Amino acid sequence: MSKLAIAGGWADLPRDLLESVLARLPVPDRVRFPAVCTAWQSAHTAAAATGLPQATPSPWLMLPFNPTARTGGVDDGSAKLSVARFLSLAEGRAYAIRQPAPAARDRLCVGSSPDGWLVTADACSELSLLNPVTGAQLCLPSAATLPFVDARRGAGGRVESYGLRFCFADGDCGCGEEDALVLPETFAPDRFRYDVYEKAVVLSAPRRVLPCSWGGYAVLLICQPLGRLAVARAGDAEWTLLDADAPGRCWADAVRASSSSSADGSRRDHQLVYTMDAAGRVDAWDMDAATAPRAVALAPPCVCSFSGRACAMSAACRKYLVELSPGRLLQVHRLREAAHARYAWEPRPEHVEYTTTGVELFEWTAATGRWAPADGRVLGGRALFLGKSASLCVPADDAGVRGDCVYFTDDGPWSHDRCHEVAPDVGLLDLADGSYRPPRGAARDLLWKWPPPVWVFPSLAG
Repeated sequence: MSKLAIAGGWADLPRDLLESVLARLPVPDRVRFPAVCTAWQSAHTAAAATGLPQATPSPWLMLPFNPTARTGGVDDGSAKLSVARFLSLAEGRAYAIRQPAPAARDRLCVGSSPDGWLVTADACSELSLLNPVTGAQLCLPSAATLPFVDARRGAGGRVESYGLRFCFADGDCGCGEEDALVLPETFAPDRFRYDVYEKAVVLSAPRRVLPCSWGGYAVLLICQPLGRLAVARAGDAEWTLLDADAPGRCWADAVRASSSSSADGSRRDHQLVYTMDAAGRVDAWDMDAATAPRAVALAPPCVCSFSGRACAMSAACRKYLVELSPGRLLQVHRLREAAHARYAWEPRPEHVEYTTTGVELFEWTAATGRWAPADGRVLGGRALFLGKSASLCVPADDAGVRGDCVYFTDDGPWSHDRCHEVAPDVGLLDLADGSYRPPRGAARDLLWKWPPPVWVFPSLAG
């Protein structure tokens, strides 16, 4: 310490040493780093510009708001900022981080990526990409550009309601009521997001191409009715349906493949995406193909022992798809029961609270080409993170992530009433002993309901 003081102090540490320290810091400390002094601020800015790698972050849990707390919004003269709270699993403590407009209290998160980006829907059901740590934000195409959605606008151009057509035909096909599965339905702008956005998957993260411009990103949207697939890339003005040739598959989950190999173990240069339907069948899509991406069948249906009691698309059984490694996929069936099932009375269906009771695991390998029942050993000491977030297999650490556990957030069935009146089903399931409990430090916050919590993988890249 005395040698540093004689040399001029911490502010005079060499730039390469500062960058080396910065690369090893967890996200909260990296956020604080530039506040130490101007020299550290300069090193932080330079590191961000060059894309300095960061230590693998421990996941965060985006927490619901305490409705009795003060709003926390401020006006900086240009945009109204609000505060969102995130629980660090490693530290068991929550961080409050300012967010750009629209207010965090008005956002519903329908997806998150391992690159630190969230996909959020505002009170008008418009979608955005948001990095909650840096505040970077990008608008995605309007919901009105989905082929089966009609937007009714007022005199000022603002959407007053959305109309949803439930039919297999897409676009301006002249689909009439006689062709529809059910009659068209109308939604208020703030209700549309609950019933239509099933899950968003960030296929490629945004990268800065100019100081105020982003490129390179792509988002896959699983949307109702019928669990359709739509994609939007950087520069797109509208959503494009991927499954126009197979509109009745009812897609349940999607995951982007690792960048090195395809599922059959061969080397490749293109970005693959795996999608799973309600029956557990998996298709592969080449998202970098010169022509429109087309599905290639990869894995057959997967039979769930729970299916005799409940449909795979119901609240009682939720399916997720995870890539364990190139050539190995894992299908996770989340089993739930109504919390009031033992009572003599039942609340209205949309107010029934479901709680996770267990999982069933099925492994697929390129060598066998079929699904086989598996147990917790298939994780190899790692942990699963599932919900509206990207379905991920994450290495365990000595801090917040426990191996051979499944970390869940509540992901439906969502409705306006359920999201505001029912406590979310969030917790970690220990595959060794079958116990299910809330994450450390989260029990009190999970008494609140809105917005539904989601896993966040914090990053300063963006």
